Amino acid sequence: MPVESTHVDYDATLPVWLRAREVFAGEDAIKSAGERYLPRLDAQTDDEYSAYKARAAFFNATARTIDGFVGLIFRREPSVKLPERVSGVAGALRVFAEDVDLLGASLYTFSKNVVKEVLTVGRAGTLVDWEGDGEQRAYVVRYSAEQILNWRVSRVNGRNVVTLVVLQEINGDSSEDGFEVTEIEQLRVLRLATVPSKTKGQAEQRYVVEVWRKQQPKDKRRKAEWAKVETRIPLRLGKPLTLIPFVFHGPRHSLPDVD
Repeated sequence: MPVESTHVDYDATLPVWLRAREVFAGEDAIKSAGERYLPRLDAQTDDEYSAYKARAAFFNATARTIDGFVGLIFRREPSVKLPERVSGVAGALRVFAEDVDLLGASLYTFSKNVVKEVLTVGRAGTLVDWEGDGEQRAYVVRYSAEQILNWRVSRVNGRNVVTLVVLQEINGDSSEDGFEVTEIEQLRVLRLATVPSKTKGQAEQRYVVEVWRKQQPKDKRRKAEWAKVETRIPLRLGKPLTLIPFVFHGPRHSLPDVD
């Protein structure tokens, strides 16, 4: 099965997510979709249909409702109690709460964005990762429903455990002058690999991260193929993680199932 394969529930629900996005975006997005939402009348020419579409009005009750719900949920700012000390774990938690995603978003702002995603399409996800080059600290990354391409749940040591998550990402690669940015599509594969255990009769799980990118063939007539460009095993206190640090967000539960 190729790495870009999608879950059957993803294929079934993707049109619903995209429709919800366009409705939330408002009149411009609805009109850009053309005949998908505003069918052409019989015998209308292109000019007549363009004029017909320009005269149409779309009242975006969906966006107003979602904004209202978010306002009701966060009418009181959530209370986060952190340790009083400013060193060690307490200091790290305070730094994390002020900037959870390394992009300047506080824990409050990040939570608000997750809730808005769930209200809009009914699904989102959060990956907990580690920045090991400079700041040496944990951070989180939010993924939309459309970016969570595939997932698997398996029975491991008497528990249902997420053993595979495939995430779609777009990275920007700057040119030498720093002005032009080229978008690079990649897939981040979060895998729970089974390795032999020192304890007889049991197997250990090891969290592995793979990054795949499309490789353009020299022969342009051939189709671009995905190639693995990076593999790493995140460590905590020098030991591999035994679970995938990815959380699914839904309106009723935090299970991988689409709700």
